[in-house]
Amino acid sequence: MADLEAHGLYLGYGRRPVLENVNLRLSSPYFLVVMGPNGAGKSTFLRGVVGLLKPLKGKILVYGYEPWKDKKSVRALVGYVPQLMNIHEEVPITVEEIVAMGLLSKLPPPRLISSRIKELVSEVLELVGMKGYGSKFFNQLSGGQQKRVLIASALIRRPRALVLDEPGSMLDFKARCELNQLIEKIHLSRGTDVIVTSHELPSCMKIEPIVMLINRKVHGIGKVKEVLRRDLLVKAYPGMTEREGILILGEDHVKH
Repeated sequence: MADLEAHGLYLGYGRRPVLENVNLRLSSPYFLVVMGPNGAGKSTFLRGVVGLLKPLKGKILVYGYEPWKDKKSVRALVGYVPQLMNIHEEVPITVEEIVAMGLLSKLPPPRLISSRIKELVSEVLELVGMKGYGSKFFNQLSGGQQKRVLIASALIRRPRALVLDEPGSMLDFKARCELNQLIEKIHLSRGTDVIVTSHELPSCMKIEPIVMLINRKVHGIGKVKEVLRRDLLVKAYPGMTEREGILILGEDHVKH
């Protein structure tokens, strides 16, 4: 049995499929980049992985569990960082409180931050390069720092997999590069499986990820050179054009 499997998987909303006939088998440790344009079904795929969407057809297995049926088991194994978090900027919540939520949400009331939880928060903040930021207010941090805090909150339970939806969105190149290197470090140092969505291949990483190129269906899955080919890219990015040997994928994504 593989650690992440999909067999004839259809995912969508209501009765309308957004992603059709997905088939894959991956064994740990894997680093999967789900790549495609806006509306391709990238976020929908992640919601299926973490059990937020029930398959319309087919099956998905995460470490042998069906996420929709075995939500509790899967959420104990998977740390999920969605693209948008429901944290209001006007709420004066500290970094320590946000990271501790990853543990407190699993405890019965009253949910108090014990000395042991404080130690774990400190350890995971150091891992993501935010040591000493526990008492800072979340709304005072930069976009890149906020992303690191949210990753820390997902990591505090030491999940087997880290699932991130567009982690580099709204960041400049330098911050996006540093964040990608952090995710790579977590993957290599902890053996954590990673699934990340992106419009483009994540920059500044030394490892070669597995790429799943999608737009409503899977157009290719495998190593970078096997998947990011002109014939497959034009299927996933219908607005792609070519000028003087440069492929313009649309949405300002360019590949030489």
